[in-house]
Amino acid sequence: MHTCTTKGQEKSIHVPTSAFAKEVEKVEGGEAINKCIQCGICTASCVVANATDLYRPRRMIQKIILGLREEVLSSDQSWLCLNCRMCEERCQEGVSPAEIFLAVRTIAAREGHVPRVFKEAVKTVLEDGWMLKDAYTDFQEDEREDLGLNPELHMNNEFVGKLRKRYFERKKAAEESGS
Repeated sequence: MHTCTTKGQEKSIHVPTSAFAKEVEKVEGGEAINKCIQCGICTASCVVANATDLYRPRRMIQKIILGLREEVLSSDQSWLCLNCRMCEERCQEGVSPAEIFLAVRTIAAREGHVPRVFKEAVKTVLEDGWMLKDAYTDFQEDEREDLGLNPELHMNNEFVGKLRKRYFERKKAAEESGS
């Protein structure tokens, strides 16, 4: 633990000791990992943690600090964060677990650790332009018509094309070249 002096006050800074914590710290959003004091206010504030015992933000941050890289990256835990930022609002140390989990997801996605349900959602959007397969129904068409709106909704091919080009063609090209 190191200390720094700001405006005449000395404050502790927790320096990440594991290689994984240092890796997370270097990714956008992960910079504050070294400020977490493991108080648990993030878990107490979390709407997901209040709904299930399976999700505990403090534990996830602890695993990052301890360097449990493969366990963290292969887990669905960081993907369960709703980004509501209640944890960030209440943290006395200025830590944003939501941002830290975004950094973890960035590393995980880069290495192919994306939960199946997220891959399926992206696949569905790329196939038919909607988040839920067959989400657009005759009922919606009728409602749009009743409101005087054009009932003909088509997939936004331009948007889907941009998604494919930005996120999938680069990855495919990298895989084909062996990178």
